[in-house]
Amino acid sequence: MSLVSETPALPMSRGAALLLAALGPVAVGAILAVRGGTPAPLIAVPAVVFGVVGATSPALYIASAATGAAPSLGAVVRAFGVALAAFGIALAGLLLPAAFLALSSVERDTTVVVATAAIGAAALLGLRRLASELATDAVRPSLGASSVFVIWACATLGIAGRLWWDLARQVTS
Repeated sequence: MSLVSETPALPMSRGAALLLAALGPVAVGAILAVRGGTPAPLIAVPAVVFGVVGATSPALYIASAATGAAPSLGAVVRAFGVALAAFGIALAGLLLPAAFLALSSVERDTTVVVATAAIGAAALLGLRRLASELATDAVRPSLGASSVFVIWACATLGIAGRLWWDLARQVTS
């Protein structure tokens, strides 16, 4: 039995969850835009989230294939879809508290910290779901496969963090 079948299904349709994944970063961008006085975060936040995932996901598949631990391309695409959906659901749950804390604070820095925490927590939950979706009986997790995933996740978070930092500096200045 695979971990995929043991992983609980999403609490809503995958389409609705992916819609949340698409709109969640826009909402975080709106929080930053209101506090920063510029509409740039409305586009920049989703660009960072989906641009980094789009740019780095092929590297995960290629490195996994090089270790001999890659699932089929279809399984990887499905795993990324489920992980993005999980990211969207998590971010949807964090948006209202984040908006309340960010918009009721008197410091712009607080807005950036709260928005960073919301996006970061949702990203970590999405990465965890991706790892569980990729670990199947057909492709047994090995030290090499786990190492590839951890290195990829760290690099992806590092790239996203660097781009996020550039955005945050604009909002707080």
